[in-house]
Order: sequence, then C-alpha cells, then structure tokens
Amino acid sequence: MNALDDEDAVAVVGLSVRLPGCDSVARYWSILEAGEDSITRREAATAATFVPAYGSVPGPGHFDRDRFGIAASEALLTDPQQRLLLEAVDEALTTANVDRAGTMAVSVYAGVGHSDYERWVGSALAGRPGVDAQSLEVTNRGDYAATRVAYRLGLQGAAVTVQSACSTALTAVHLAVQDLLGRGSDLAVAAVSSVRVPAPGGYDAPLGGIGSPDGVCRPFDAAASGSVPGDGVGAVVFKRLADAVSDGDEIWAVVRGSAMNNDGSGKSGFAGVDAAAQTEVIRAALDVAGLGPGDIDYVEAHGSGTRIGDSTEWSALAEVFAEAGHPVHVGAVKGGLGHLREAAGLAGFAKAVLSLRHRRLAATPHFERLPADLAARSGPLRPLGEALDWTAVPGRPRRAGVSAFGLGGTNCHVVLEEAPVAPVTPPSQDPELLLLSSHHSDALDVDLAALRDHLGENPSRIADAAWTTQTARHRYAHRAYAVVRSPDEVAGAFGSDRLRIQRGHATADAPEVVFVLPGLGSHYPGMGAELARTDPLFARHLQGVVAVADTLTDGAVGRSFATELARPHRQGDRVDLRALLRRGGSAPAPRELREVHLSLFCMEHAMARTLMDLGIRPAALLGHSLGEWVAAVLAGVVGPEEAMAAVARRADLVETAGPGAMLSVLAAAEEVERYAVEDTWIAAENGPGHCVFSGRPEAVSTLAGRLRAAGFTTLPVDATHPFHTPQLAGAAALLGEDLRHVDLAPARIPIASSVLGTWLDGKVPEPGYWRDHMVSRVRFRTAAGLVLSRHRILVEVGPGTARPWINQADPDAVCVRTVRRSYENAGDRQVLLEALGELWVHGVETDWPRLRRGPARRVSLPPRALLRRRYLPDTEPPAGPWPTRPATDRQAESVPETPAPAPSEEAPGSTVGQFLAHRFRVLLGLRQVHPDDDFFHLGGDSLMGVHLIAGLKELTGRAVPSSVVFASATLGGMTREVQDWLATTEHEPEPLDHGSPAS
Repeated sequence: MNALDDEDAVAVVGLSVRLPGCDSVARYWSILEAGEDSITRREAATAATFVPAYGSVPGPGHFDRDRFGIAASEALLTDPQQRLLLEAVDEALTTANVDRAGTMAVSVYAGVGHSDYERWVGSALAGRPGVDAQSLEVTNRGDYAATRVAYRLGLQGAAVTVQSACSTALTAVHLAVQDLLGRGSDLAVAAVSSVRVPAPGGYDAPLGGIGSPDGVCRPFDAAASGSVPGDGVGAVVFKRLADAVSDGDEIWAVVRGSAMNNDGSGKSGFAGVDAAAQTEVIRAALDVAGLGPGDIDYVEAHGSGTRIGDSTEWSALAEVFAEAGHPVHVGAVKGGLGHLREAAGLAGFAKAVLSLRHRRLAATPHFERLPADLAARSGPLRPLGEALDWTAVPGRPRRAGVSAFGLGGTNCHVVLEEAPVAPVTPPSQDPELLLLSSHHSDALDVDLAALRDHLGENPSRIADAAWTTQTARHRYAHRAYAVVRSPDEVAGAFGSDRLRIQRGHATADAPEVVFVLPGLGSHYPGMGAELARTDPLFARHLQGVVAVADTLTDGAVGRSFATELARPHRQGDRVDLRALLRRGGSAPAPRELREVHLSLFCMEHAMARTLMDLGIRPAALLGHSLGEWVAAVLAGVVGPEEAMAAVARRADLVETAGPGAMLSVLAAAEEVERYAVEDTWIAAENGPGHCVFSGRPEAVSTLAGRLRAAGFTTLPVDATHPFHTPQLAGAAALLGEDLRHVDLAPARIPIASSVLGTWLDGKVPEPGYWRDHMVSRVRFRTAAGLVLSRHRILVEVGPGTARPWINQADPDAVCVRTVRRSYENAGDRQVLLEALGELWVHGVETDWPRLRRGPARRVSLPPRALLRRRYLPDTEPPAGPWPTRPATDRQAESVPETPAPAPSEEAPGSTVGQFLAHRFRVLLGLRQVHPDDDFFHLGGDSLMGVHLIAGLKELTGRAVPSSVVFASATLGGMTREVQDWLATTEHEPEPLDHGSPAS
C-alpha cells in the first residue's frame, strides 16, 4: 500500500455480531473455523410442507435497558430488532475504541427487517397509559431505527435507515464507506438487525419454492435444494484508513472498493436474478479499488443454496474471474447459518474480515461437490469444501470480495484487503495502569474477568491495553483499576489483594481535589528518586528545585537524590517488616536538619507540579507543618526560591533551640492532654484518634511512661528537636524578622490554615503568621475539618500518614497517597499509578497522553458485558418464542431487581476475624470493611500495626509474631494467618521490638 492508495481506502476498526449459535465475534470465528452448522432443528412437524428448522439468535427478547438509560415501559414497547441493533452498534463502537462522549462526527447507516411485534405488543398492552398509536409507531417502525441509535448513543453524523431486502447490510456498508470518502463524517457505522420475535419454529417449504425441504442449506452443492431462514444482528465501524493508521487504531481489514447496482427490468420477474447485473457490480467494485480479477484470492458469495440463484451467481463469478490466473476460492456462510434476510450480507462481510484477520479460509458446511453444469464452467473458481490456510500471493496482500444480492434486484459487492502490518509495541517491565468501567457493578465483575483472560492470552500487549483503557473507552459510573508491573503478573494483578474497586457512581462532572502536603515524620532519604529515574515529567520538576536546594546545602540535597537514583529498588508485594516495626518512615542516619527540610520540600513541590501537569489541579491546599510552606508556593503566596531560603533558615534556627523529642499517641488530644508533664506540649492534633507531643527529651520519656501506664499506645517520633513548642519561641521570632524582607502575596488557591484553623483565601500570610506557624500547635484536625466541609477527594502529595486521620474524621472522604512509604517494596511509579487509578474511580481524569512514557497503540479489547432482562408481553402468541440460551460468561439473562447485600463487615466468622475487622474500622475510620481490604493501602502504618499486635495479645493471651500478623496485609489473609499460627504452634513467640518507629 502507498499513501496515494490510502486516501481512497477505508479501515474496519470495530465489529460486533449476534448470529445463529453465537453472540460474539470470537464465538463466530470458532463456528466458522470448525465448519459448524448453527441452525436449530426440532422434531419433524405434522404438516407435510412445514420444516422445523431455523437460524435463531441467542436471547432475541432480552435487553439491557440500563445500559442506555431506557425505561422498562419503553423497552417493552420497542421492537426487539431495534433493541438488538442498539446493543450491536454500542458493542461495535466499544471494540473500535470509540468513546461515545467524544467529539468525532459518527454516522450510522442501519437497516431492520419486517416485524409483527407492533401488532403483538399493541394488542397485549392495549388500554395501558402511554400505549397509543403514536408511541407504538415510534418504538417499532423501521423508519426510526438509525435515528434511535444516534439518539441513544449521542452520534451526531448522518443517521439513515437503509432497506434493500437481502442486500440491506452491504448497502449500509457501501453507504458508510461513501460517507467517509466524501468526508461526511469521521467514523461511519453500518448496522443491521433482522430478527423475528417470537422466533418461528420453522418455515413452509412447498414444492418448487426457495425453502430447503430438509432443513439444510447447501450453497453451490449438487444436492442444493433451497435456503433455511434465520436471524442475524451486527454492526461494523469504519474509519478512513489514513486516519486509523495515524490514530494508532487496531485495523481489522481494509475496504478497497465497493459498488451497488440494480437488475432493472432485464430479468424474468421482480423476484428473479440477473447474471449480467451481478457481473457488472463485481467489476465496478474492482474498478473502484483499482484492482483486477487476478488481485482477488477469495469471494464470500451470496450463496443462497437455491438452484437458480447459485447457478446465476456462479456464472457471474466465472465470467469476472476467468482470467484471474490463479485459484479463486468461493465460500458461502449460509451453509452454516441459513439465509439471514437483511443481515445476510453482514454475516458474509464479517466472515471475510475474520478470514483476513486469521489468514484462514473457512469451509462451507454441507458442501460436497459442484453440480456438473457448474463444474463445467468453473474456470479458476474453487468452492471451499474444506478449510485452508490462506497463503498470500507473493508481492501483494491477501484480498477478498463479498457479495449480497437483494430480492428486487439491488446488488452489492465489496472488495476487502488484509490490514497493514501494525507497529509492535516493544516489551517493557514498566508498571501499567488498566482502567475499567461499567454501567452496573455486576457487569463490572464480568468485564474484569474477561480482561484478565484476554491479557492472560496476550501478555505482551499490556501496554497497549492500558493505553486503550485510558484514552479510548467510554466512561461509566462503576469503576475499577489494576496496576500490572509485568506480563508475568497479569493474573496476580486481578487477584483480590491488589485490585482496587470503587463501588457506586463516579459523578459526571469531575470532583474537585485538595492537595495535602505532609510535614516531617515519614520522610526518608531519596524520596521519589526512583520516579525521577523513570519519569521525565517528575524528573524535570525535581531537578529544578534541587538545583536551588543545592545552593543552600553545598550540594547535599542533590547528592542525596543522586545516591538513591543509582541504587536499584527492590519491588515486591509485601512490606519490609523490619523497616515497618523498627524504623518506619524515619531516616536511617542523622542528617543536617537543613538538608532534611529541603529534601522534603523538593520532593513535595515536584510531585505537586507533576500532578498539576497531568491535569490534577487542586481546588484547595492543606499543609501539615513544613508542608504548609509548599502549599504557600503552590498558592502563589511566595516564590519557590524565597520559600526554600526561608525553610533553610527555619531549619538553622531550630538547630539552635536545643535538643528535643516527640511522641506519637493513638488518641485524641483532648483525651491525653491532662497527662502532660512539665516541658511537654501537644505539638499536633492530627485527627480524632491521633496526636503528637513534643518537648524536652527527658520530659517526653516520662510522659510516654505515664501514657502507657494509662493504657494508651505510643511510639517515639524520629525527631531530635522540640518542634511546635514554646521552646522555639526565640527562633520563631528571628524567622519572623527575616521574612519582613520577603514579598508575600494573597493566596490564589485557598489554604486551610493549620495555624489559625481558618481559610487563607485571598489573604496574605504576614511574617507574623510564619512566626506563629513555627511555634504553635499544628491544628491539622481543625484544618482538615474545614476542607471536608467543602471537598471529599484529597491527594497526599508526599510521604505522609494523613489517610487514616482524614477517614477518622469523615469515613466517606477519599485520601489518595502518591508516594510510597520507606518500608514499602512497591515502586514509586506503581504507587503513583495506583493514586491516579484511585482518583479515576472517583471521577478525576488524568491527562493520559502526558502520563505515557513509552510507545503504545489502541487494541481491541473484550466487549463490555450486557446484563439482559426479558422484555416481551406476558401474553405469548400461540407460536411463542423459543427458550433463550442460558447466560454465558459475558451475558446474564437477568439482573437482580434489588441491590446485592453489602459484604459483611467482619472477616470470615471467628473471634480473631471479628476483632481484626473491628480494629480495621476503628483505626482506619471506615464504616465497613471487606475481607480483601488491604491494611496498608487503606492508610495503616507502624503505630496502628503495633496497636493491632498488642490487641491480639490481649485477645488471645499470646504474643502473635509481627511476621505472622503481616504475612498478608488483607483482612481475610491476616485472619487466616493468625488463626493458623494459633492452631499450629506452641512455641514461645518472638519479642516485639519497640525501637524507633515512624509517626
């Protein structure tokens, strides 16, 4: 192919089918490849000419009305053909990766068959409110088939209903292709639905008619005696080939040319056929394609199985391809499906597309040998009596022709070519974020399983799948995400321990988010260094501020990050227990306070700017201690250089204030303030169940003993100075004086002040504010309450522990972490992707192209599940519908009318399980917990871990080792591990080490 050819070519980018014996494209190909006959047959009927055979589609009277926002009353009134048409177009657009909410102009050319449903439903519902002649007409007449699809799916291109009897589907294909070549739209859909409801149990086959008297259709066979009727539904999505290649779409096949004509009056009768007209339409399509007979390998014929029809078509094919110079294979899908009336051409078209895609020619069921008269004039034509591998002719791509001839004389032919070779996304070990959404939680479960199976079969395409789910799928309310680190982890990523599922509705309008900027306490050397090594966006922001920090630390900050950049990070699913229980988030060795302060500032500032570049912009800011300086920069109060100089000066002044210590307590400030001893003060009120004391080391040690004796859980904070106490008053005064020479501006983004407990909205935080900020109690709990009165989505931009504090205050709030803790083995990018996934399930979109690091292209993924209920009148006609096929893995026959009960709030029934479930809820601020909930992903930290272990000892009378408690971080897994240990060991438990935990 060359660029000039591509200007006149159209790509097939999406496909859906529902045909006899199959409800998916994958199932259709398996039927074709196996040469199966999908016609349903019953026992012999009593009437001499009645043949009990019919090509029925699965579930013709069922519909997923919730998918399209259609009321039950309207669904019942609507012709099932048009309901199935709507589902088919929606599925085809999904496989084409077309977001229904997109801005492209999408046209639809659709046809439906004759229906008696209007008479049936009108009689059954006569007299009911809302059932009148007009409502029945609008919901049933074929005139409205295309416009109903356009309305329900929000398509704003042309919407045209098509009808040309048996060639309707290919007529729609031809019109869709012409629309694109004429630049009438960006995409075009050809669709058809020809379904009889209730499905007839068979057909009448009088002597001399076109119906097969034995219920078997044998196209081009010597024993051919007629057609077998059937139903069919399907849709094809087209795009200009150049656009599809440019957009990175997965291309199924290419339309090189198409043509239509009519027999006119040069035939024996209106229902007759004309070989000359058929010959002409095939040649016309080849001319449009710029091809000759020798450029075609295979023709999917109309192949009705009638003597006259087959003989006429064979003559036309033999004349067109007489000089082909090589065998031209001929197939006919009606041998396995029957004649699907208006949908006949769609079945043949889809078969040819799939044959090109799989490079295999399917056999025509029931074909054994040609009649002598056809064999005598076959020339290069070769009927497909058996399946063949499709070997390409050297020097050109594989090509096929598809014919459909309608009763009344409208003939169509389409020339197809195999898709151009697509670029292959190189393999990568980078983690990938996969997004899923559905209109119903039950459908989401099915979609998750389908995607898991698909990726298990295509592990090398994870990057492509992630890109597709991020940029090309319609967003529904029920959402889930998974982060997959490598192809080997596909199955594991969809296991309950690592999959985050949001049940409920993401709002149509993206919710506002608040950035939470942590202070010291959970910092560690080289925070974000791995992300800087692998993410250019973050690296650029980090380098900018580190360059400034280096001028204030003689290069110490830069050297710290450089050291971590050069150190490979070990990734795994489990936490580092030694780091968790011994050191937590603290630094492994003392460093100058100036370096520590500036390192944390640089990391948080770079992460915040990265998130903003990714389209996640804060509506408000909430800083904790040092984090409020970062908030001030983001809000435009002070420039980054001035802020970093102030932070450095602050650190130096703290160094002069003498030694200090801090103590983290798992209790509200008002519960424990009375236990304070001289030279100790509450330095931070973090949440309803957490506060921090600060003061002189000896006094803090005495306080810790008093609190433990009173039954409170405490842990030392890795701090060597008495932050946020009157001991810093002199240092704070000097900082305030220094800041008089710094230009400060009003906050352009509201800041919830943890100094004043009010909003800094359009106000200038004067030097006196920052003086008080240094010495005053951190009223984070109060400031968080201000935020939660306006917002529900918070993003922790740094290594902190705000999530449980936020959820203790408001269990409905969402606090998303973006930076791993020091004791976690997860990689930096994995944690960032999980954050973006969690934001997405709550309706916050990311600028996904800016997130993309490596190459990726759009690929076809499994269609979304339908949850279908039966919508037919209760009063069945005498010849009622056949029983529908049982539900498959992608289609449920019904949906519960009432919501499924919420999962139990307790782990699988046991005293240990009930205790752990209760502690999860209390510690993490949750209304309910599930067995798959992960302690650390929900915000658990070392302090809470100690509390869990201590509580288990009190409950069981035995010291359960930390390695057992945290062998699994999920509620269910933790319960099983503890129960197993209690049941199988009598050994002395390991001592619990209380050294240097994190805050």
